[in-house]
Amino acid sequence: MEELNLAFNNYIEEVKKLDTTRKRNELINSIKQLIAVFESMAADDRIELHFLKNREILDLSNNPVSEDDFIEAALVYLEVAKNMIGEYLEKKNI
Repeated sequence: MEELNLAFNNYIEEVKKLDTTRKRNELINSIKQLIAVFESMAADDRIELHFLKNREILDLSNNPVSEDDFIEAALVYLEVAKNMIGEYLEKKNI
């Protein structure tokens, strides 16, 4: 566990060096990876999950992305992840 914590802290130190745009990208990519983990878990258990849909994530394709658009899109992705894990656990009867 100590090695994992060290690697995590090193990762965060590197993220802190990024400019704001890259930090935003890192956050969105991390949330997408979390969603992919939930998808993989569900697929392994042959559970179909449903994606919440909202157009706010399309605003991430704007250049530049406003602070409001970024926060709204990040919130959409987080809510998608929360819904997916809830649906997965419900269907697993956990």
